Amino acid sequence: MVLYHYRARTPQGRTLEGTVDAPSQREAANILRGRGLLVTVLSESRTAAGGPGLRAARETRRPAAPGRGLGRTDARPSRKVRVSQKELALFCRQFATMIDAGVTILASLGILSRQLASKRMRSAVAQVRWLIEQGQSLSDAFRSRPDVFPALLVNMVAAGEASGTLEESFERLADHFEKEYAVTQKVRTAMAYPTIVTIVALGVIVFMVVFVLPSFIGIFASIGAELPWPTRLVMGVSDFIRANWYLLAALLALGVIAVKFLSSTPNGAYTLDSLALRLPLFGELILKRAVSRFSRTLATLLRSGVPLLVSLSVTERTVGNLPVAAAISMASEEIRAGRGIVEPLRASRLFPQMIIEMMVVGEETGTVDQMLSKVADFYDKEIDVTVERLSSLIEPVIIVVLGAVVGFIMLSLIMPMFDIYSQLNL
Repeated sequence: MVLYHYRARTPQGRTLEGTVDAPSQREAANILRGRGLLVTVLSESRTAAGGPGLRAARETRRPAAPGRGLGRTDARPSRKVRVSQKELALFCRQFATMIDAGVTILASLGILSRQLASKRMRSAVAQVRWLIEQGQSLSDAFRSRPDVFPALLVNMVAAGEASGTLEESFERLADHFEKEYAVTQKVRTAMAYPTIVTIVALGVIVFMVVFVLPSFIGIFASIGAELPWPTRLVMGVSDFIRANWYLLAALLALGVIAVKFLSSTPNGAYTLDSLALRLPLFGELILKRAVSRFSRTLATLLRSGVPLLVSLSVTERTVGNLPVAAAISMASEEIRAGRGIVEPLRASRLFPQMIIEMMVVGEETGTVDQMLSKVADFYDKEIDVTVERLSSLIEPVIIVVLGAVVGFIMLSLIMPMFDIYSQLNL
């Protein structure tokens, strides 16, 4: 047996130090976790005979973190997270693996602070490690960097600390962020494809109208050919763009600025999100994405033991659509008043009937988290189907529209040529 010295935190937040006999460091960590302790430091003390067990545990007090250059520990968790879901998933997966292998919290954070690819993540993890050394809990240390660690992670870590299931919490977080990242990439791909194709096609059309067509029109005019109405129409558009390009560019810039300004105000952002839900083709995809995120986030939090009102508050901030978030906020108010969650969601007319019925069954059977998890999986598959359907619908529509525009431009060039040819035959 080997004697290990440890420093650990109790679920109540007290710091304990002592020694434990175990065959290996991993076994020592398992013994301490089995007693409900969150191990922060575990190192070999000296060789000792005897059975495994805890010895001479004593409570210690650590000074509070000064916070110089480290960010405020009471920072609001609603600040925008500036790291990707992929980076968060990788961090949670590696952290859970290290804890399971018996590596201490401080050692795990030290390793991750050196090997993570993101500079922001490395800096944040190093700060978390320092705060734990100063006596803060893991969840409080994560809370100090809301720009990196979202409220979902902070609350699940707090629940894991209280229940002694920290490893499971990080495994669930890793699964959650991986699924969120996969779904987000599918939605972005569905929206990016038509946008890129349309921008490139418009660029080609503008180039033809502004630079190519005037050269041909000049030739036709010098010959004295009569220009038909399609040619005159396209030429009028060309002259307008060439004469007023700076005004058009200014209007485009003002439009972009106006949208950004609206999105920075509560009422404007709510209006834009409401309009997004009414978009043809894409509105359905956006709503399914919001429902999927609501279901998965709430299920993950509830399964980890986070209280319902706290879970709804976190979900409200992460759902990604303000009308849906407003419906969740209304549900929270109803619960505080002693009523259920289902009716306000039904009254919003945003949540599909399926999720309403599943939550009714979940409330009756006490399995809301399981029902929500099934709903999230269902809507993830629905998103896949919707993305494929959008791709199959948008591609021919773009081809037909652009073909019609290019065909009209070509017609405006060919018709004067026929007029010139008929004059030459005469």
